[in-house]
Amino acid sequence: MRNCLYCGRSVSKRFGEHDHPTAARLAFDPKRQRIWTICWACRGWNLWYPDERQPALDYLERASQRARLLWQTDNVALLERGGRELIRIGKSDLREEAWWRYGRVLRRRNASYKNRLSMVGAASYAAISYMGTGLGLAGITGDFRNEEDVYAGVMRWRRFGETAWSGRAPCPYCKSVLLKLYFFKSRSLILLPGDRHDLTAGLPCSRCDPWTFEKVHRFEGHIGEGVLRRVLAYHNISGATFTELAAAVRIIEAAGSAGRLVQELATDRASLASLNRTRALALEISLNHEAERRVLAREGLGLETAWRHAEELAQIMDDELHG
Repeated sequence: MRNCLYCGRSVSKRFGEHDHPTAARLAFDPKRQRIWTICWACRGWNLWYPDERQPALDYLERASQRARLLWQTDNVALLERGGRELIRIGKSDLREEAWWRYGRVLRRRNASYKNRLSMVGAASYAAISYMGTGLGLAGITGDFRNEEDVYAGVMRWRRFGETAWSGRAPCPYCKSVLLKLYFFKSRSLILLPGDRHDLTAGLPCSRCDPWTFEKVHRFEGHIGEGVLRRVLAYHNISGATFTELAAAVRIIEAAGSAGRLVQELATDRASLASLNRTRALALEISLNHEAERRVLAREGLGLETAWRHAEELAQIMDDELHG
């Protein structure tokens, strides 16, 4: 099949002797012996002709056994294999892994951090910054004179700037209002359990004395998660090697899951300053994993609805062809 039955756009292109869909996804049902190409443009499910399915089904079933599980419902499993997303009808036996997808982001970040051109660019930027600071332009170029690692400081400034968050976060005790969270204060952030088990990040109020865990500027729910994800990416600017990732994964697995690790740290009221590098990486992986799970959960429900509709049509079409 070369064109989508619904919108007419091309859904395949030729490589050598075989046609391979350009769509990001193939869906297949090994039990009912069906394959669909999902159009990249209109998301239509295009059923393959029966005489084309068997060799491809064998290949897809083998590929699915070596794929990584993204999400699954009782009837649909979303998998990734070699950069292609596969949809297997029927629950997968694969175990979900908390680290691999965001782990690739951290490894790419590590490779970029070590790139020679990045180092040269950072050195040039630092030199400009020193001159800018002397001219009173530190707010524009950044000030790295007190940085222990000038290279990391430059990389952070160029990617994130100086502000982790801006808005209004009042202290519930003294009513002073935090308008900006600067990265240089962000290690003071504390993970706190929120209402209905939502995550809350808190910054100790600088005006309250004596300070307690209740006297904090609070970032709740998705805002708190977003602040923590941004701050952790800032502090973990160098990414992670495979060895560092493996150590972080062991921490997640010891907790039982990414979500449980976050809950444990929130229950313990852990501050970012108290986390060593490995636990900070584990927390960054876990927070991003949980955010992606919510997106995939919504998508998984949509896929199951689309599959049910496509299955009804497939049953009619196959009955007609075999009748």
